[in-house]
Amino acid sequence: MITKRFFLLTIIISFFVTSCYKDDEDVKPSDNSEPDNMEELNVPQNFDWKTTKTIDVQISLPSNGDLNPLVITNRDITKRYFKGYPEDNSRTVNTKITIPTYLSELRLFYNGTNGPNMATIEGDNLSYNFNTTQKSARVVTDDECDLEGFVTYSKGGWGQNAAGNGNGNGNGNGNGNGNGNGEDDDDEGGNVGSLRDAHFDDVYPSGLVVGDPNNYTITFDESSDVENYLPGGGGTQVLSQSWTNPVQADKLGNMADQIIAARLNVDYDAAGFLGENENYELGELVYKDGAFMNMSVYDFLDLAETALGGGGLGDYSVEEYKNAAEKIINSFHEGNNNDILTCPNDDDNGDGDDDDEGEEDYPAIEISSICSEPDGIFSITNTGEDKMDEEQDYRVYRNGNLISTDSYELDINETEEIVITFDSPTDVIRVEADLPEDDQSEEEMIFTELTDCGDEDDGGGDDNDETTEQLQGSLAYEDLWPGKGDYDFNDLVIDYDFEVTKNNQEIVQDITVTFEIKAFGASLHNGFGFTLPNVQPGDIASVSGYDIAGSSVFDISANGTESGQSDATFIVFDDVRRVMPQTTAGIGVNTQVEYDFIEPVTMTMQIDFATNDITYSELDIGSFNPFIIVNTVLDGNPNIRGKEVHLPGEKPTDLFDESYFGSDHDDSNPSEDRYFVTENNLPWGINIAEEFDWVVEKQDITNAYNHFAEWAESGGINYPDWYQDNTGYRSDNLIYPTQKDIP
Repeated sequence: MITKRFFLLTIIISFFVTSCYKDDEDVKPSDNSEPDNMEELNVPQNFDWKTTKTIDVQISLPSNGDLNPLVITNRDITKRYFKGYPEDNSRTVNTKITIPTYLSELRLFYNGTNGPNMATIEGDNLSYNFNTTQKSARVVTDDECDLEGFVTYSKGGWGQNAAGNGNGNGNGNGNGNGNGNGEDDDDEGGNVGSLRDAHFDDVYPSGLVVGDPNNYTITFDESSDVENYLPGGGGTQVLSQSWTNPVQADKLGNMADQIIAARLNVDYDAAGFLGENENYELGELVYKDGAFMNMSVYDFLDLAETALGGGGLGDYSVEEYKNAAEKIINSFHEGNNNDILTCPNDDDNGDGDDDDEGEEDYPAIEISSICSEPDGIFSITNTGEDKMDEEQDYRVYRNGNLISTDSYELDINETEEIVITFDSPTDVIRVEADLPEDDQSEEEMIFTELTDCGDEDDGGGDDNDETTEQLQGSLAYEDLWPGKGDYDFNDLVIDYDFEVTKNNQEIVQDITVTFEIKAFGASLHNGFGFTLPNVQPGDIASVSGYDIAGSSVFDISANGTESGQSDATFIVFDDVRRVMPQTTAGIGVNTQVEYDFIEPVTMTMQIDFATNDITYSELDIGSFNPFIIVNTVLDGNPNIRGKEVHLPGEKPTDLFDESYFGSDHDDSNPSEDRYFVTENNLPWGINIAEEFDWVVEKQDITNAYNHFAEWAESGGINYPDWYQDNTGYRSDNLIYPTQKDIP
């Protein structure tokens, strides 16, 4: 269910001197049907609380030409998730990558190939074949394409209740990276819920019907029925029955939810109640890439509704339908063009262009670049109204020296994608492209330059014989396990950044991992460590950079791993209060706004591997198992080693004291692989896929993050990006960095 309120429930909290602690008495349920705190959540027992997912990747590289590294990024190339080679000297990359759960597609780059190449994530798998993927023959043009005025909203936006002040909070997306908002300067002066209510009968005089009339459909009789259902929930699936006015608890599935929201965007736009583009309706626009590249939104929705209603999937999967529907929702979020849809080519009479009075069509070549450290991604794109008739040359220069040359020949809306690794951020990479004679440009050649990309240590070298992978995120813990805490998840807040260096056979060479201690809201002396469950201690040559006092409870082996462990285990620090001293009054550091902010402490560990037989996919860096060790110091003396607190579902180390299991509020059951959760499946720690702004002391996380509850109760389906700073997502007065104006 959606959290549709901004008020704060004051919780009576009592503290022991040892930590941030809430009384064990159960909180009474609110008269409101929606949860006011963690303990009121109705969380599925199988929910793992993860904001990341590890997927198996199988990519068939082009069968001809030199072997180059494959690059995998998000859609807008702002985050790289993989750069590497096949492990077996073949032309197929088989690996594992860890990505945020909100991503449903990834972009692939391979030097010298035509693109854009977008691949849909199917469950926990990503597969793509550069040799067989075909571009659609339908004509699309970006030339003089005016997309001003389009606006779209997410399923959570369409599901919010009406508000007259323009400040609704229904910003849920289903499983992607768009975030339809709850603010709208529409003609009703309210939010998108107001827009929905005001014009529902105009747009749908007989009700909204979605699906296949010959099989199964979903019917909403009134605007309030849409509000009662969206943002929905459940896995990606087709219908097995018809529904009339379903409610959110019915959970018809993410495919249905996204198609419903896409229809609302398209239909309200067509009726003139959403957006103000003078040239096209939203449904007339076409996809720029992906499984439905060059297909119009109207044509896609026809296929998608047939598939949803049980009329057959055709040549596509349920994930591809869900993802493409979500693209419609995300295409013009808050009126911002996210480069997902483009204009159709107005070619009704077959001469190639309806607007040129019979003049001959021509290609129009553009060139661009973007930094995806340590790589520069260069794109030569045909944005014109005709394909190229013959190949043209392009050249790549590094610091004025020619390093490669090749040719390109592009169809309409197609790109030539060039990946160049920076050896140094001072490098200047220049790409020049000759233009075809029929380009109609005055120039014979165009170029782009890129510099300030990468850093001194992550260049790939002259032979690109090493690549570096990165895994980043934030960890937030409660430290009173096995007793309950106050669910502010700030007893330790720590960012991590793993950099894994591997050779061109994907063999791991070393790991550099940086930890930044942001805050701790507890009085206990807690340590912190992590395990690499797929690595044995003997695989490690040396470890440096940890901070452990000589009188610690930890026994560290000569190679820097912890002694007595079957899996390679690393203790980062033994006592957070020693490495980040508290210099103000209050509970801990950087959790109470009334006390001064203390600069975070950064620690960098270097882990060198002794063997050359662990591949990157075998390492599976996303499976790293972080944990805190509670009360390692008492009255200045070593105290406890065996009281570890792990993320939900994660096994403890060999040195853990299993007598804690099942005590107090812990409901762990090792025989069922159930660890570190309560009877109601509540955790003591969360791993956030991106940098996290932590909660003020004593405040329940469900009040600070407005969609945390909906995310948890939907089993991670709704609002998978709940932690981001999107419109309506947060109550900033309950978030520490916002209150202290920390950038």
